[in-house]
Amino acid sequence: MHLGTRKVRSAGHTSGSIEITLPVEVQALTGIECGIVLQDGVQPQIVLQPDLSVAQTLFVELWGMLRQGLGGGDDIGDFVLGDFNVSFLPPRHWHQRPPLSFNDALVLQRHIEQEAPSAHIQNSAALLNLITFLAINAGYRLALAGQIAIAFGDALGYLVTGASGGHGTDFERDAALVAYGAGQRSVAGQIAELSIDGDWSTAQEGLRQVYELFTNWQVNPDEYELARERWWRRVPTVEAGTTLSTVDAYLRHTEALE
Repeated sequence: MHLGTRKVRSAGHTSGSIEITLPVEVQALTGIECGIVLQDGVQPQIVLQPDLSVAQTLFVELWGMLRQGLGGGDDIGDFVLGDFNVSFLPPRHWHQRPPLSFNDALVLQRHIEQEAPSAHIQNSAALLNLITFLAINAGYRLALAGQIAIAFGDALGYLVTGASGGHGTDFERDAALVAYGAGQRSVAGQIAELSIDGDWSTAQEGLRQVYELFTNWQVNPDEYELARERWWRRVPTVEAGTTLSTVDAYLRHTEALE
């Protein structure tokens, strides 16, 4: 990936060092140690090899939180980097293996180290991306497949951050929120046990209900599509700026499954 052209500058006539300004796309590398490799020859290249171990450690930690939270059912096992399509920047499209971005992990880690406000961390796009794609793979481990697994990951990302990954899963997210709260009016992105520093083991019952909801949809696809269609027909605003409540929508969904 070509990120542009920069000039090498002197850091000072007496310093004996030089500097180069990197493109804004890689600004998350600020403070990261990089190995410098000279590939000599007719067209010599200088290659920077950043130490991304801190990002990989964060992947493992977030997976561990999911493993704790989903521990009320089958174990999702250890984190395996090879299960993911790993790149520095988030890809626009992906197939089969969900993507993980080193950039997202570095941004999130910096927020944590700088003790950013908890709401800023919890509602960040970086955390949303990481939780969503980790949860999609967790869904695969739990025998979910295809669009159901993607919707499961998006739903968990929504429960944690209050935002959506944009996978067209409005119905599934709302239903998951109600299933998690067992009728209580939980607020996505404000669930204490699903915070970045929360005790995810206390979320096992709620996440078990969410998983069972998605499992039922996978086993009964016709009922799932019918419930989804009925929900969407009821989504149009009741009055300007107001939509049907999450609970009301979910109750209609469960009635369709009965």
